[in-house]
Amino acid sequence: MHARRAVCIRRVALYNTNGMKKGLCLVMTTLFLCLSGFASSGKSDCDARRVPVLMYHSVCRTNVGEYVASPETLRADFRYLREKGYTAVFVRDIIEYCDGKGELPEKPIVITFDDGFYNNAFYAEKIAAEYGMKMTVSVVGSYVQKEDGVRKRSPVYSYLNREEIGELYRGGRVEFANHTYDLHKINGGHKGVRRKSGESPADYEARLVADSEKCRKLVQDACGYRMNVFAYPFGCYSKDTGKILAKLGYRAILTCQGGINTFRKGDASKLSEIMRYNRSGRTDTETFFRKIGV
Repeated sequence: MHARRAVCIRRVALYNTNGMKKGLCLVMTTLFLCLSGFASSGKSDCDARRVPVLMYHSVCRTNVGEYVASPETLRADFRYLREKGYTAVFVRDIIEYCDGKGELPEKPIVITFDDGFYNNAFYAEKIAAEYGMKMTVSVVGSYVQKEDGVRKRSPVYSYLNREEIGELYRGGRVEFANHTYDLHKINGGHKGVRRKSGESPADYEARLVADSEKCRKLVQDACGYRMNVFAYPFGCYSKDTGKILAKLGYRAILTCQGGINTFRKGDASKLSEIMRYNRSGRTDTETFFRKIGV
């Protein structure tokens, strides 16, 4: 018997003798749904995972706000997730699952950090190690470049440099995503990777390809990893953006739209618009997770 189908059946088969008739009906109904779904599409709901994705930015003891969470808040979040039985996975684990090649735990969660702040190494990675968590860090290439040769580093305002990217990747708790080389801005007639007004499709594609590949090469040179996950700055994009990135080999796209993702084994169609919840530092742990249903 298919392993996941068997788990699905066993869970609903736990009923007491007083409700035997009702329980038997539930068993038969669930069995029918699992078998019919498996027979018709090769997959069933037992091959689906509900996956929340969290979006952090800076982790700092000062300037706590919409995009800055304190180390204490992050620690409380990770403790909560562990107590609730969640297992942090990389986006690449989701990709493998959707390709039908890998497995996911029963309660997976993806923890992302945007912009590549130095405090992601100074605070977040260390806290992640305490609680057995993994992190997906989306870096902005030009921010990394500006850290070259800078000796005075601060968890308040610094960004990751190339050496730290390499150290984090080799540590095994961090994977990296492309957050553009120099398009994380709102000026020059565009917002993030959105196409400029009046820009031709060919010029737009050339600009996006050149920028994203520059960031990709920088990270690959730093740690040997060729990124295949892209995070939209500000959640902004144009109708052709996803197609262009797909041609470059990007398998998953992180958006800023809130919501819980459902991924099915062998179905990669949902990877192009992965929803995430922004983790504001203004909200306590219990309130935040209760609000998003985690």
